[in-house]
Amino acid sequence: MFQEPEVPPATHPPSPGRVYVLRIWHEPGDLPTGSAWRASIKEGTLGDRRYFASVDDCIDHLYGELIRR
Repeated sequence: MFQEPEVPPATHPPSPGRVYVLRIWHEPGDLPTGSAWRASIKEGTLGDRRYFASVDDCIDHLYGELIRR
């Protein structure tokens, strides 16, 4: 039987975190534009969803959000 390892009590409360929902999908395209990977991100369950033309744009946005707070 599997038993969870004991975790020692925390000496200080954990810092608050954030939850993001990241969605990545592939859109096939016609030549010459070709296909592209798209992305969207939403903070928590109530946040606005933002759409990005590329995964790189999404990661840049997420990085900016994390260093700003």
